[in-house]
Amino acid sequence: MDYIKVNGLSKDEVVGLVKEWVKLYPHSFNQDVTFAFYETTDNQVVIGLHDDLSTLAVSLLVIYLTSALKETTSTDDVAAYLTVDDNEILLKQNYGRRAKIFAKSTDEDNTGVVILLENDYCVEYYFKGHAKPVKDSGMAFEEPQIGQLDEAGKCEFAVGDVLPKHKIDKSLEPDASPLQKLMWYLIFGAVGLGIGFLLVYIYF
Repeated sequence: MDYIKVNGLSKDEVVGLVKEWVKLYPHSFNQDVTFAFYETTDNQVVIGLHDDLSTLAVSLLVIYLTSALKETTSTDDVAAYLTVDDNEILLKQNYGRRAKIFAKSTDEDNTGVVILLENDYCVEYYFKGHAKPVKDSGMAFEEPQIGQLDEAGKCEFAVGDVLPKHKIDKSLEPDASPLQKLMWYLIFGAVGLGIGFLLVYIYF
């Protein structure tokens, strides 16, 4: 399971922040991407992450959540744990490895994260260029046990619940007005005819 653990914020606060973050990237996510929210017995919040979220997207979310904390006392206050399955930040040779991601800096001009892999390979990434390896970081990868999650108190939403679908999609829904449907069908029909006439002109 890929997830983010958050300490210092309530579940409702975390849900609200993730919704705000999704709205910052309206064209970046599939409508079916979901986020699940749980509370743990030690008053932390766990965000269950969708498989489609890249390492870069999760890093941005970690930065956003960290910046919302009034006081960060530990790198574990907001930390993501995921299995690397893309090369937006890390090289392909790291596919399949577990990684811990936490904020290095949340300053506007110097925003960055630390990515620590299960083999203790460590990099810093500042969203400008490539990740830079950290030699002798002194950090050892350790993934905490998240324990039993409160399924009864689980909260979940999809990107499509936060961001409205395209107007054309809505116009073609079963409950859309006949006039809206007719308008879009006429537009699509005219475009199709235009392409057809163009192909005939080119080839004949």
